[in-house]
Amino acid sequence: MKLHQVAVMSGKGGAGKTSLTAALLKLFPEVIAVDADVNASNLPILLSPQRLTEADYYGMDVATIAAESCAACGQCKEICAFSAVDQQATGVYAVNDECEGCAACAWVCPNQAVSMVPHMSGRKYVSQIRNGYMVHADLIPGEDNSGKLIANIREDARTLAAEKQIATLVIDGPPGTSCQAISSLTGVQLVLVVLEESLSGLSDYRRLAKLLEKFRLPHRVVINKGGLNPALAAEVELAIVTHGGRQVASIPFDAEIPKCLSRKETLLDMKDYRSVVEEVYQQILPDA
Repeated sequence: MKLHQVAVMSGKGGAGKTSLTAALLKLFPEVIAVDADVNASNLPILLSPQRLTEADYYGMDVATIAAESCAACGQCKEICAFSAVDQQATGVYAVNDECEGCAACAWVCPNQAVSMVPHMSGRKYVSQIRNGYMVHADLIPGEDNSGKLIANIREDARTLAAEKQIATLVIDGPPGTSCQAISSLTGVQLVLVVLEESLSGLSDYRRLAKLLEKFRLPHRVVINKGGLNPALAAEVELAIVTHGGRQVASIPFDAEIPKCLSRKETLLDMKDYRSVVEEVYQQILPDA
């Protein structure tokens, strides 16, 4: 079975990426959904999945100091570049929450009092939706390695797709072009970009499009919140062509859409936009 992976991306937050993804997911006969925005997971809010399993996620090892072995020499504190080692009232040293897992303290400790231990950074979930499954996660606020967590749940999703013989995997990616976005894009066959028709949306699209060019990934574009500025609309359309994209739909600015989302409904439930969503769906199928 050949797995068809589509990533839905946007250059900025609030562009409407997740609301469109939720609508598209409902059209597939069978699908594995991945919510890769692990810092602000919103796809479960709109799809109300039934949770099947959950597990702790350990993103990296951090240092810990065994008090009974610490000679209070202070070499660990001296070498730490993150101010992650404090001296206690008893004289021995301990590691605080600033540890970045570099292990320099473990290397210099003459008594081998420092060891590296797994550190829980979040939670991973597998949930059931009406026509398949959702793999998602929540990174604990303040924790790092969100890109690694995204790669981890994507691997879980591919394993699940093979096990259940489901040929389509749709990724609701994080906004922007950071390492989280790159973790969401690697290995996909197609990217659907949701472009907010605004100056910031255009600027961020250009940056995202350049990233897609580096990965040689084809992309389709849905313009959202359009119709407010004809001059800007022309500039947006030109930018899409310039960066090798293909516009497949345009959704106007409509105050009824947020009201629909507040009821946990999607664009597919709105008669004015159902045909738009169906057209976009056709454009992200294999060989479209």
